[in-house]
Amino acid sequence: MTAGTIDLITVAREFGAGGSELATALGRRLGWRVLDRDLIDRVAERLRMEPGAVEAIDEHPPHYLARVAAALHVAPPEAPMFVETRDLLSPDAVANAAGDVVREAAREPPVVIVGHGGQCILHDRPMALHVRLVAPIERRAERLCARGACDPRSAGASIRRMDDARHAYIRRYHNADWRDPLLYDMQLNTGRVSIAEAVELVLAVVRARGGHSLGVQAAVGD
Repeated sequence: MTAGTIDLITVAREFGAGGSELATALGRRLGWRVLDRDLIDRVAERLRMEPGAVEAIDEHPPHYLARVAAALHVAPPEAPMFVETRDLLSPDAVANAAGDVVREAAREPPVVIVGHGGQCILHDRPMALHVRLVAPIERRAERLCARGACDPRSAGASIRRMDDARHAYIRRYHNADWRDPLLYDMQLNTGRVSIAEAVELVLAVVRARGGHSLGVQAAVGD
């Protein structure tokens, strides 16, 4: 990141580390729009699909059936067809559309962008701040289970699957290591730092780089 006023923040996150919560709080304090769930809705609109169908494979690399189905799409007419592919949504199509949405959002700052390889797509953008949230898996399981009924022990398996999927997603679509610290300007452990404290740390960097001119709000009840 080079010197200059920050007008865009990307938030990468381990599953359950609080990325959406951080982004929402930053958007509120800065008065910036936040591209999180809205990104899925925009991708769904582009692909003319239901948001739920997009969300089911969002930030996932293609699974085996999708790869087989993609091969069948280009098979010769006489090849046997054992898989129905007409209604299969391609993870590659979702990832490509998500990348386009991220690039479009970057052309209309200020904005906070959650996930989807924003730290890779916009890595060379001089006025972007790239943040990553991590936390011990036990703390992330507690956070997830606090949102609804679940067993922290079984939640750990889901967390590992999601982390592996996001790691594979960044590797496939951006040829990068999701865990590479050089992709980020700040990495915060929300197992030791609260989300509220993480927000203040990010805001301190934005303010130091001229963020006051972008509408950073004073803390009131945060």
